Amino acid sequence: MNKRLTGILSFVSLTAAYLILRYPLFEYHGMKEWPMVLFIVDSLVVVISGIVMRNPYLPVCTVAGYIAGFLFGYSFQWEYGTGLNSMWIIWTCCCAAGIIAGGILSLHGRKQSPNALKNPQRS
Repeated sequence: MNKRLTGILSFVSLTAAYLILRYPLFEYHGMKEWPMVLFIVDSLVVVISGIVMRNPYLPVCTVAGYIAGFLFGYSFQWEYGTGLNSMWIIWTCCCAAGIIAGGILSLHGRKQSPNALKNPQRS
């Protein structure tokens, strides 16, 4: 199995999620730039970790954080000023939590298989 496939599928999933959340669901969040900023940051994480470094956990957790961030942000947002709400804060925190969780899973996976670092099999 191609080890880069996880990164490629994660990038495709992230792009599809961005296009769905940015355009058809625009009326739910009303943000023009912030979904794109999160998409760019998450895309860099997915491409570097999943495609270049062949990490199986970080890209998947990053995409899950992006999608969960929208869902949690929409569900738990509150108004804190005239025309201002907290959805972008919740969405960003969930994206960061997904990246951190993927990093922890990646480190845990390396500790479980020390032979994987000594004898890497490239595909």
